[in-house]
Amino acid sequence: MFGRIFAKSFWDAYDYLGRLILANILFSLILLGLTAALTAFLYPLYAGLNKPPLILALGTGLLAILAIPFPAAGFLYFLSLITEEKEPEFRDFIKGLKILYWPLVKMTAVFVFLLGILSLNIFFYLGVREIPPFLKIISAVISGLCVWIVLYLFSMMLYAFPLAVHQKVGVRKILIRSFILVLDNIGVTILTLIVFLGIMGMGFVTKGAAFFILNLALVASLSNSLYVNVMEKYELREAEKKTQEDSSTPPASWKDLRPKEFIEDRHKRYRRTLKDILKPWEY
Repeated sequence: MFGRIFAKSFWDAYDYLGRLILANILFSLILLGLTAALTAFLYPLYAGLNKPPLILALGTGLLAILAIPFPAAGFLYFLSLITEEKEPEFRDFIKGLKILYWPLVKMTAVFVFLLGILSLNIFFYLGVREIPPFLKIISAVISGLCVWIVLYLFSMMLYAFPLAVHQKVGVRKILIRSFILVLDNIGVTILTLIVFLGIMGMGFVTKGAAFFILNLALVASLSNSLYVNVMEKYELREAEKKTQEDSSTPPASWKDLRPKEFIEDRHKRYRRTLKDILKPWEY
C-alpha cells in the first residue's frame, strides 16, 4: 500500500506543480505575515515580564493554531477535488480557506493543547534532578511514554486534516476515527510519518527555502494520499461484503462507499514510471 500512497502523492503534486508552487509561496507569505504580527503583539509583553517561558510557549501555540489551518485548508481542499476526479483551479485554494479554515482551527487547537500538555510533562520529568535513583527510572519511563504519545498524535494528524476535509464531521469524531485509523494501519502510517519527517527535515536543511517553495504542498499531498488509500481499503472491503449480502443493506454511515471499478480506474493515472515525467500530457 505504501507504494500506492507515495505514487499518488508524487503524481498529484507533479501534475499540478505550477499551481501548487504558486499557492505554496502565497501561503508562506501569509504565514510570515501572521508570524510577524503575533511577534509584534506579544514581544512587548514577553520582554516586559523578563521573558518568561510561559509567554513564549503560549505564543508558539497560538501561532500554530492560527497558521497550520491556512495551508491545510487550501491544499487539502484542492487535493480532494483531484481525488474526486475533478479539475481544480487556483481559486479552489481560496474556496477551501473560506469553507474549512475555522473548523480546522478548532481541531488544531485540540492537538496543540494535547501536545503542549505532553511537552510539559516531558520537560518536567526530565528536568527533575534531586530525586532517588528508582524515581529517576520512573521519570524516564513516563517521559518515554509521553514521547511515544506525541508521535502517535502526529500520526493522527496525518489522518485528521484529510478527515475534516473529506468527511466534514465534528472534532470528536475526527479524533476517534484518526485514532482508530492509526491503530489499524500502523505499518503504512509509520512509513508515511518517516517520509513526513524527511520532508520537514529537508525544509530545515535548506534553511526554509523548501518550505517557501513546495514543502507545504508536499506534506498536504502526502497526508491526502495516505487518507485516500487507507479509506479505499475499507471501501473495497465493504464492496466485497455487499456482493455477498442483500443489496438493500445501507452503507456504513461514516464513509462514502465508491464502486470498485471507480477505485481501480482512478489508480490508472498513478501507474506511471519516471519516464512518464517527460510526457504528462498523455494523462
